[in-house]
Amino acid sequence: MRNLLELALDEYRNGKDIVWTGSGAALGKTISCAEVMKKKFCPIYQFNKICYRRCEEHWDPKIEGLDPLVVNRDVPLIHILLSHLPINKGLPGFQMVGEEESGKNKTRRNDKNRKSNQRPVYKKQMTQDNSQMESYGLKFNRKKFNKKFNKDKNVKVDQDSAI
Repeated sequence: MRNLLELALDEYRNGKDIVWTGSGAALGKTISCAEVMKKKFCPIYQFNKICYRRCEEHWDPKIEGLDPLVVNRDVPLIHILLSHLPINKGLPGFQMVGEEESGKNKTRRNDKNRKSNQRPVYKKQMTQDNSQMESYGLKFNRKKFNKKFNKDKNVKVDQDSAI
């Protein structure tokens, strides 16, 4: 995903429009890539199209004498166009990012309207490549420990080491 994002960011900086497309399990990554680009560039014009793609699967039986099975599945599909030029605002799926902020040169971090009682965010020290990807909104090399409480010994045990 890192190489793809770097390529897309360079192409968009050079004046080309970007279309992100994903289906099935890739919908989340597609939306994440588009969101990273929306954070980097302001103003940006976005047009979304959501539809379904029909997949026909053929299953041959393992037991002789049974008929082959044909299954039709509708898989969700999304197209996200990120453009430099305005798109027809009357179309369903149009979205303008940074419209009210374009002349004021604001960023989310410098916004004075934030609540003062928000908890501070503490970030881990990361290498230069990881910090660059974090600036795009992505997180890498973060370990997740899955801890389970052992009722017999009243001790917390790491699930990976308990196996």
